[in-house]
Amino acid sequence: MIDVRLIAAIGRRGQLSLAGHLPWHEPEDLAWFRQQTLGGVVVMGFRTARIVGALPDRTVVPWLGQEPAAFLEDVARNHPGRTIWIAGGAKTYARFLPHVRRAIVTLIDYDGPADVWMPQLWETCSALPC
Repeated sequence: MIDVRLIAAIGRRGQLSLAGHLPWHEPEDLAWFRQQTLGGVVVMGFRTARIVGALPDRTVVPWLGQEPAAFLEDVARNHPGRTIWIAGGAKTYARFLPHVRRAIVTLIDYDGPADVWMPQLWETCSALPC
C-alpha cells in the first residue's frame, strides 16, 4: 500500500491562503512542515508548486490534474519506499483525500481574510476515519 499523507495548516475558519501565499507568518509551523516531510515526496498542485519552488531534502512533484490513483502509482514507482505528502492547494487536497491514510492538520490562530479555503475533511473523505 502506498503511504499517502496529507499535511496542512489552516486558519480558524479553514483559511489556506491569500493572494497565493500563507496569510500568516508562523516559523514554528514551517519548521514542523519541514521536519515531517523531510526525505519524502511532496505533491502540490501546479500553481502551489510554482509558488513554493524547490524544497531542500524533498522531492516536489507538481500535480497537473491527472487521475489521482494512477498519478500516485507513478510517483510511488519512481520514488519507492518514500512517503508521499499531499501539501496543497485546496483542489489538490480535495482530489487526493480518498487516497490519504493519515492527515496532519495544524490549526493556526488566524481569523483574518483568505481567498482559498480547506475542503471540509469530514464531508470529502472516504478513506479516513473522520
